[in-house]
Amino acid sequence: MFFSDQGIVREMLYAEFEALLDGLVTAPDFADDTVEAVFLQINSRLYVRAAVFFTVDFDLDGYVNRLWNLPLRTLAEKAARGPDMGGGPIRLSCLGFCHHKEYQHSMWKPGQRGGKADLAWIKQAVTRNGLGIIGEDEEAKAILTTENLQVVAEDSWYGAAASQGEGEQADSVDPLVELTAEMDKLRKAHAGEVNEYLRQIGELQARLRQQEQEHRDKLDRLRGEHADHLTIVRGELQDIKRQLEEQQKLNGSLRRELQRLQTRTATGTD
Repeated sequence: MFFSDQGIVREMLYAEFEALLDGLVTAPDFADDTVEAVFLQINSRLYVRAAVFFTVDFDLDGYVNRLWNLPLRTLAEKAARGPDMGGGPIRLSCLGFCHHKEYQHSMWKPGQRGGKADLAWIKQAVTRNGLGIIGEDEEAKAILTTENLQVVAEDSWYGAAASQGEGEQADSVDPLVELTAEMDKLRKAHAGEVNEYLRQIGELQARLRQQEQEHRDKLDRLRGEHADHLTIVRGELQDIKRQLEEQQKLNGSLRRELQRLQTRTATGTD
């Protein structure tokens, strides 16, 4: 989705955006401009799952700048926890909220425009579904992939009905068990996020302590250099003072000698 001062002005699927990047099509409306855009990952229930807020530079002919290179999918997959846009917290990557500092110069931070928040514009456009997004729920597909399926013990396949004899229908899976398993998974994921945040905080604190120590060392060094310089200046002042006293004594002697000569000259004249 591409933004203007008044809101969203254009929507396209990622395949269309790739064609724009490859130079197969142009965007004359954006010629010679830097446009704020957002890359979204949306499930079939029309809930935003990830959002990457980035900028795109267009040349005079409406082609994307050839030097533009931003791994949108990677940024979306590795984004941090963001706001809830109706389907739970999304993954958000934007200016000031991105782990990849090298890409922040090509990103922007959502705010307000046209009397409405940027996130509200996005939610409204996604709900309207002007692109006709259809397909299976990606989250459901991820849960049902082979590597995520867990096979339980054979004697539990049929539940308690197995003990009542063959031919009886198996019990359905207890929803409470599924809910408990899902809650455990969420707790583990949350604990992992907390541990990661604590690790990052520890690194920042260690970095701050190191910088404080470096500043203290630098300050001590400057104080030492200042003390040495002050000692030298004081010594030079003492030398100047001593030379001045000697010069004053010499001037006094010369003045007295001049007075004696003037007195002799006056007497001889008389």
